[in-house]
Amino acid sequence: MTAACKCNIAKCAIFIIFLTSFLEPSSSLSIPLVDKLFQKITVTISNDADHEIPYMCGDGEHDKKLHTMKPGEYMSFEFHDIMFPLKWCYVYLGESKHGVFWAYAVKLRCTECTWSLRNDGVFLLAPDGQESSSHELFLKGDYF
Repeated sequence: MTAACKCNIAKCAIFIIFLTSFLEPSSSLSIPLVDKLFQKITVTISNDADHEIPYMCGDGEHDKKLHTMKPGEYMSFEFHDIMFPLKWCYVYLGESKHGVFWAYAVKLRCTECTWSLRNDGVFLLAPDGQESSSHELFLKGDYF
């Protein structure tokens, strides 16, 4: 390895360490820097069904335990779009309709992702609140 190559690797490593020190959640400097560098995403999930819905989300903030959302209730979480995050939720809408959906994925192209849990499925609401698109649940079965 040449001296120039070693120098470039060292510079990259120092930059990565520097950047990650500001992205550390416990750092008081993380919020302003992250807000400036990365887009903030808000995910809201509401229970628009006529019954309680058990759910669990892997969003980095919640405890990944099964919770229950009553009709009319909602939950939300925020995060920054750093390195293509994927956020999932498991919902139990009924005996034949339960599984996991991507609460956030880059391909959804939303910064305010609003989900409606209904008796007949999971729907992503359009930004204008008008049109909603149904999303298929996956990982169906006795996984949870």
